[in-house]
Amino acid sequence: MNRGSHPRGNRSRPFANRAVLFTIVGVAGASTTLGGFLSPAAAKDIHGRTGESTSMFARGVRAFRAGAYADAEKDLRSVAARGNDWALYLHAESAFYTGAVATARADFEKLSRVKNGRFTTIAAFRAADCLWSSGSHADAVDHYRRLLARAQPHPPPGVDTAAARYRIALYAEEQHGKDASRLFLALYRDLPAHPLATEARRHLPDVGSATDSKLTVARSAISPSVIDQLRRAEMLTRDRHWSEALDELEKLPADLPPTQAVERDFQIGMTKFQMRRDYGRAAELLLKVAPALSGDKAASALFHGTRALSRIDRDDEAIAGYKQVVSRFPQSRFAPEAQFLAGWLDYNRGRYRESLPELHAMLDRFGKSAFADDAAWCVAFAHFLLGELREAKAGLERYARMAPTGMTIDERSARVVYWRARIGAKGGEVGEAKAGYREVSRRWPFSFYGIAARSRLTELGEKADADLPQKPPNSFAGRPIEINGEMASDLALAHADELAAVGLDVEAGWDLQRDENGVLRRWGEARGLRILLSRYPDFKAFRRAYELGESRNGGALDSAPEADAGVRLWWQAAYPRAYREFVEKYGPSTGNPDLLLYAIMRKESGFSPWDVSSADARGLLQMIPPTSARVAQSAGVDFSPDELFDPETNIRLGATYIGALSKKFKGQIPVIAGAFNAGPKAMAKWCDQHGSHPTDEFVELIAFTQTREYAKRVVAIFARYRRLYGPTPYEMPVTVDAKYEPTGPDY
Repeated sequence: MNRGSHPRGNRSRPFANRAVLFTIVGVAGASTTLGGFLSPAAAKDIHGRTGESTSMFARGVRAFRAGAYADAEKDLRSVAARGNDWALYLHAESAFYTGAVATARADFEKLSRVKNGRFTTIAAFRAADCLWSSGSHADAVDHYRRLLARAQPHPPPGVDTAAARYRIALYAEEQHGKDASRLFLALYRDLPAHPLATEARRHLPDVGSATDSKLTVARSAISPSVIDQLRRAEMLTRDRHWSEALDELEKLPADLPPTQAVERDFQIGMTKFQMRRDYGRAAELLLKVAPALSGDKAASALFHGTRALSRIDRDDEAIAGYKQVVSRFPQSRFAPEAQFLAGWLDYNRGRYRESLPELHAMLDRFGKSAFADDAAWCVAFAHFLLGELREAKAGLERYARMAPTGMTIDERSARVVYWRARIGAKGGEVGEAKAGYREVSRRWPFSFYGIAARSRLTELGEKADADLPQKPPNSFAGRPIEINGEMASDLALAHADELAAVGLDVEAGWDLQRDENGVLRRWGEARGLRILLSRYPDFKAFRRAYELGESRNGGALDSAPEADAGVRLWWQAAYPRAYREFVEKYGPSTGNPDLLLYAIMRKESGFSPWDVSSADARGLLQMIPPTSARVAQSAGVDFSPDELFDPETNIRLGATYIGALSKKFKGQIPVIAGAFNAGPKAMAKWCDQHGSHPTDEFVELIAFTQTREYAKRVVAIFARYRRLYGPTPYEMPVTVDAKYEPTGPDY
């Protein structure tokens, strides 16, 4: 039962998809040192396994993935006996699925006794599963209870606690225990999206709804009450199962008592708001119930109801609503944002003069809040766009003194220096402007502003390039790569090589990462990092190589990538052509600018195929399931949401979608990036609103802060890719071509 999900709906192949195996064993958890150096004989043993033993291991892995568990159990038996943890785990699973439960249990128990091992926790649960399957329900339940107690409050990655809870409830029912219904009800209520919640519901009687508070308490011990259904809906919304939450709420009686009716309508409104659908109904419900609520929930209803109005362009009503939030709930967590949005809505629709009083009120009343930073920027930029350069410069200096939110210190500094130069240029101070542009290009050459500064210098007749030192900054950054035969004696490297040799290349990367500190200790940091950066791409561990490339490059990324082999290694680690075979297979044919998919992949997931966002965006390119389903349908591809964790599927659908955006917005990198983040309809609206502005102003006028900064960062990453892989440096046009294609696939 602790087997994870089955993305392709084929329950006979529990780990055929690596994304599923990742959820079972994960990379998280205590690091374990695999050991130091092997003896010459041991090293020869591992690296000499090119004969029957390695062949059997590889054959066993292939059989396991194909669901041929009897063959897998046979092929993995001798390899597992040697103590290889992956072989032992796969052998245990194979034995379990062939019905050899005692053999499986022995293997799982052996793995569960390995201190800080990769499989320690999941193997303990699987051993309990074996007890249950063999009919030893009392012993299994005893094991489950102890394991669940240890797993609180946060279960380890890959452990399906719902299965253990369900079996504990089943056993209580078998024993006619009084707490069986309570256990089933808790599972049904607390984990509503789990398949076993439906099974748990079948064990509960139907006694109708209970609205009297005393009766509700009495009956909630045996059957779902209104309170339980509201709790289920709340949990479903929290876990982004919005449609299911609405279905649950619609099952409630229409004639609920006032307090429960208000809670129902509040949840419906919040769910519709969060799923970004039917904002009109969300606003209606939330604003209706706000007066009947109190405290934080009342403030939340009024604030989110008002936000729903602004989402459907009822801006005047929204401004009035935001002012009401500030007036009624001045100490609430929503007041600073409401005050900011009361001014920003006018700013966003080009009413710059009208926006200033509310933005100044924001700075006066909530000057230390997280929204003061944006308010100060809007004040400065509004004056710039109004041609009031003295006020714009004063506003920019005030903005420069504030702590940045939503961006790094370097990003803030580059923005300030760049717009000082633009203010100077607009005021006729060309020399001052050029000096500012040169400074931005020199200090932050690959930032959005560094790229924009070079475009402005070119416009002023001055040739500008992103000059990088050709000499490495220090010996650490420039040292040649040292990969040689003596590494055969390192246990961690040898173990990773063995896994890769039998087809477990991704798993090899996971294991090498677990002993990363050991590698650095044994080989020294400089040489050890070279080893890791050279090996990780072979194991598709692009995410970890990128993290190391960003955080520990010793200044190599500030030098030209052609400075020497060591510097280039760092650049390639931080900006890899990850999953290149799929990008080159699907990118060009769908109309994507060369290298753009890598830049978006880096920004979206950091090259992790298993990332999931709060909006349920999944995988390498963070594709959202509903959009992906439409893309798949147009491409004639069979699709289920969990296939987005498969790199090829994710890149194929993502390339199709981003390629369509590229055609619609004429290959303009900042515009494509913004459209990918906010959606093509939002970007088309901004093109209509602000298309007459130059590129730098256009990007600054993107309404959503997240999208605005996203577009800038994708441009910066794309410029790095072009610098590393060519053919020429990226040059951002000064003007925007706002005449987007009105037709195209409706994704």
